[in-house]
Amino acid sequence: MEGPRLKTRHETFFPVKLLLVAVLYGALGWLALHYFSINGLIGIFWPASGLALAVLLLGGRRYAWGILLGAALSNLLAGINPVAAFGGAAGASLAALLGHWLLTRGEQFDITLAGMHDYSRLVLQAAFLSSGISALVGTVSFVAFGTLALQHTWQHLLHWWLGDALGVMLVAPLILVWQRRPDRVSNLRRWPEVGVIVGLTFLAGQIIFLDWFSNSFGLLINQGYWMFLFITWAAIRLGVHGVVLMLCLASVQVSLGIHLNVGWFVQRMAPQIQLLNSGFYLMILSLVGMSLAIYFAARKQAENTLRIAATAFECQEGMIITDADMRILRTNHSFSRIMGYSNEEVVGQTTTFMRADRQPASFYEAAWATARREGSWRDEVWHRRKNGEVFPQWLTCTAVTNERGDITNYVVTHTDITHLKQQEAKRLANEAAHREALVREVHHRIKNNLQGITGLLRQFAQAYPETADPINQAIGQVRSVAVIHGLQGRSSLRTVRLCELTSAIASDIESLWQTPIHVDIPQSWTPGVLAETEAVPIALVLNELILNAVKHGGKSHGDIQIRLRKGPLHDIIQVSITNSGEWRSNARNPAALHSGLQLVEALLPGSGARLNRQQQGHQVQVLLELEPPVISLEFEESA
Repeated sequence: MEGPRLKTRHETFFPVKLLLVAVLYGALGWLALHYFSINGLIGIFWPASGLALAVLLLGGRRYAWGILLGAALSNLLAGINPVAAFGGAAGASLAALLGHWLLTRGEQFDITLAGMHDYSRLVLQAAFLSSGISALVGTVSFVAFGTLALQHTWQHLLHWWLGDALGVMLVAPLILVWQRRPDRVSNLRRWPEVGVIVGLTFLAGQIIFLDWFSNSFGLLINQGYWMFLFITWAAIRLGVHGVVLMLCLASVQVSLGIHLNVGWFVQRMAPQIQLLNSGFYLMILSLVGMSLAIYFAARKQAENTLRIAATAFECQEGMIITDADMRILRTNHSFSRIMGYSNEEVVGQTTTFMRADRQPASFYEAAWATARREGSWRDEVWHRRKNGEVFPQWLTCTAVTNERGDITNYVVTHTDITHLKQQEAKRLANEAAHREALVREVHHRIKNNLQGITGLLRQFAQAYPETADPINQAIGQVRSVAVIHGLQGRSSLRTVRLCELTSAIASDIESLWQTPIHVDIPQSWTPGVLAETEAVPIALVLNELILNAVKHGGKSHGDIQIRLRKGPLHDIIQVSITNSGEWRSNARNPAALHSGLQLVEALLPGSGARLNRQQQGHQVQVLLELEPPVISLEFEESA
């Protein structure tokens, strides 16, 4: 509700503001006709034109009605024919509207006149061009109704245009610039200098244009060019805010001098050219003063920007400035600290000396191509310091273009992320350790639960002896899986060793079937680590093979031998299981015999595992060969 209420309040006060604009315009017009004119009809300096343009730029076009009313009021107070008065007022309103339209259409216009481009538009479009409308309409109206003589039309037209143009060039900047407080107005140490500049400028104007101390100073001070010295001083030290005040002060002094028929212009020029010369003098003075003030303000802002850029350049990040051909122009101190090279060592080189062997040349070519095409590129790279150390960096390359869009430079920033990498590696290691601890705990609990299941099965077999053999076989399979979880609970998911698995399964079967089993593993033995996905199938295979050896002869003779040996190649491990007995065959139903071995063949991985059976005298030997990817030697795993 606050927005509509505020808008209604502004609309309520608009007629009051409109009337205030009209009164202010009329008052400035009356002062100009009485003190800044020769014939009381055309002002040498018309401040009201600057007021009109500034009001429209700040408040909008609807204030043109106030300008129309104020211009008509000033003309009527001067005793001008009412029709001619309103004709001149219409010209003043149209000129202000045209200036407003020219400045606000299309390209953005900065009403604070912070740049030379904005001031140039104000002078050319509003002062020179738009004032012509006011001069043309006003002169024609005054001539048409007999207020001005017809034979002097061109002279009146030029004087009118000159007065309005000066008003736009001086008063409009005064209002537009001073709507914003000067940056350094609160600096009390500057006030004495401000007082000296204003006082000397005022005194010089009084001497030159109003004949103060004319008998004392003579021709030494009473020269118009002295004002350029003081205006330049004001432009350098006081900026746009100060110089526009000094210019308006000088304009008032010039106009009063001509009106009172005293001063530099009256003494040295014929009456018919005093008005023109004084007007052009003030135009040139204002152009010089405002241009210098804007230039020095822009220069100071550029110096501040450069100072900020220089401070930013010497930041914690390493920075490199290159030309369009990627040759180094400059580096900062952080670059020297990170890379170890001084600025003098690398200027004129490309950045290839920084490259390590981690990324190919095509990587850097693609990076520069991306920066050229898209304007920027960023990625992680590995660089080499001057001392040979290779380390990770985060690199950002940004293209710098000129006004035509052509690339002129590249800015490369790089940050040493070694510490971040170390922190990330430490974090990942901690997460992995925490995960493995949780996984080991889970495997430990699974093993305990499986052992509980085998205990229940054993109790069932004791209660029902006729089921002892099949239940003991099921117990063996469950316990072989429990062995896997027990091993994984002690170490890691990826470190189930074949030798430990074989020994653990043999020990379980020996305890369950009360049959001695001898496991032979050489002392100088490099353990083989089973692949994570194959650990459970291999455990079930070993359980079936050892259980078959116990059931088919080993239990009665008690001579089951298990040996682990290296195969014909260094990465092959052989597990041989030998027991007393003979192979039996049933030609009519081969599937009826050795069902355990058929289960083994079904469990064997598709690659990396082979099973051979042979009869050696009165002994049966089963040979299980494992190779990658089912198994890998532990030293290769750690490498």
